[in-house]
Amino acid sequence: MPLTTLETVTVAPSGLPALLRRLYRTLATVRRIDAGARDLERRGLLTGHRPVAGRDAVQVGAAAALDVTRDLAFPAARDLGVAVTTGADAAFALRSGGARAADGSAVTHAVAWALGAKLDRTGGVALAVLGPGSTPREIDEAMTTAAVSRLPVVFVGAAGGTRVQGMPVTLVDGADVLAIHDATARALDRARRGGGPSVVEPVLPEPGAWPGRDALLVCEQRLRETGTVGDGFFADVADAADVIAGSVLSRIRSTRTAG
Repeated sequence: MPLTTLETVTVAPSGLPALLRRLYRTLATVRRIDAGARDLERRGLLTGHRPVAGRDAVQVGAAAALDVTRDLAFPAARDLGVAVTTGADAAFALRSGGARAADGSAVTHAVAWALGAKLDRTGGVALAVLGPGSTPREIDEAMTTAAVSRLPVVFVGAAGGTRVQGMPVTLVDGADVLAIHDATARALDRARRGGGPSVVEPVLPEPGAWPGRDALLVCEQRLRETGTVGDGFFADVADAADVIAGSVLSRIRSTRTAG
């Protein structure tokens, strides 16, 4: 059976405020783009959008833990949060409509890339975000290959019946972006040191509980508790998120009109 643990936040206090500010800004931006994308879909200007509600903390927290100089994220189809966090083209992610690559799913690519990173000794770790675009069989085969070869890859998402014997599984609050970040950072470090693959499995709130367990509000509360920000910070973040979202959504509207 997999070794399953429940993760708690252990980020060093000295770096906590800056990290929380970064996570909050990213979450707020993802939320604003997502809201605009849903509006465009209702108006027939966007197809195949997958709302991030209830999953944004998972995408942002996990992707924010990457060392972008050597790690690489392999998101599930239409994972807007991963795109925004890693600095990828958010408009392209929205327009992709969940298209699946002809040569396999993201989880398959993640394991192949991790094998190359191990052979080349780059110290890089693949982050495979489980979700649409990968079948249960592909996930099971990818996890088995990673476990047998002790590849540097971290799987994030509900593994369910695909859990591989001997692969550690960390359960974490899926509404707490800081907890997701901390759990993923630990898993990445373990893989980087040759410990092999592991799973970070978020425990997500039921859809009806999202208003009371909102990831953005949870992050805001954590940030306010540091005593380093006031209302002005949150107002500035909201304004900046509107500007970024406006630019992304404008590109989608113009592309649709031109097409």
